[in-house]
Amino acid sequence: MKNNGKYIVGLIILILVLVFGAGIIIVNRSSTARRIQVVYIPKARDDANDFWTSLLKGAQMAANEYDVDLTILAPDSEQDFEAQVRYIDEAIAMNPNAIILSPSSKSEITEAANRIVVAGIRLVLIDSELDQNLQSIVIETDNVAAGRKMGEFILTHLPENPVIGVVSHVKSSSTAQERYQGLCEGLGDEKEHIVGTVYCDSNYEKAYNRTKALLEEHPDINILVGLNEYSAIGAGKAVRDLGLSDSILMVGFDSSIEEVQMLEEGVFNAIIVQKPFNMGYLGVENTVLLLRGEILPEMVDSGSELITKENMYTDENQKFLFPFLD
Repeated sequence: MKNNGKYIVGLIILILVLVFGAGIIIVNRSSTARRIQVVYIPKARDDANDFWTSLLKGAQMAANEYDVDLTILAPDSEQDFEAQVRYIDEAIAMNPNAIILSPSSKSEITEAANRIVVAGIRLVLIDSELDQNLQSIVIETDNVAAGRKMGEFILTHLPENPVIGVVSHVKSSSTAQERYQGLCEGLGDEKEHIVGTVYCDSNYEKAYNRTKALLEEHPDINILVGLNEYSAIGAGKAVRDLGLSDSILMVGFDSSIEEVQMLEEGVFNAIIVQKPFNMGYLGVENTVLLLRGEILPEMVDSGSELITKENMYTDENQKFLFPFLD
């Protein structure tokens, strides 16, 4: 009987070990399964561009706070549509819970983005839009409103006999189209004085050279607008190098260190400051909320501010110009 008792006790212990051991394995597997898998495909990953650097930091901070497994697949250039399409297909093959996308072109990327939805993967857009409303939510600057601020500022500082030139980025991108639309709305009837628009394909050197060519073709230009960081910096350098800072009213877009320096120097009269860190953070945060089943608006405006040399030193605007990123 004693031997049988020992046998029964031993058997019970073994069963308990197996049951609790299995329970631990199940809990661990369940915990791993609950971690949200998200792939983010920006237009580009460019360490020299403060906008994308800041946006990616915001996305990563939200991923850390919400325990999201965030994979970033990024082309080297905003103009490389084919690379972005390849990364979309690669992301679909990974079968994540969601794909966050910053489409580099409204038209060129729509077909690939549709494959995300067909695959049953939630699609969230950051910064830019597509030709079709395929996304569950978009987090972006209200680019029409931001462009309108540029036009309205120019109206209040309009020189005599205005002649306006525009340096834009990627022609087929929603940001370029919407900012230009807003600029024209803000200018009202004065938009008739726009004599030329050039596109730099989000490349600093192209922006510089094409601005110089625009100014050679229209030497009477006295207002110049840059519609993103690449175009604004390239245009600003061209104006400065040509010694035209005192004769051209300049309005830029974004707030890289170089742009802020040119605002201080008087090359720029004003810049539109986006909030890319917020945009990246809100993109990941809203993706998590979406996957939890929460009801969200179709569009979240991450905000923008117009900052001039006169108001750039206020405490509030210093926060916009130099956000805490670490």
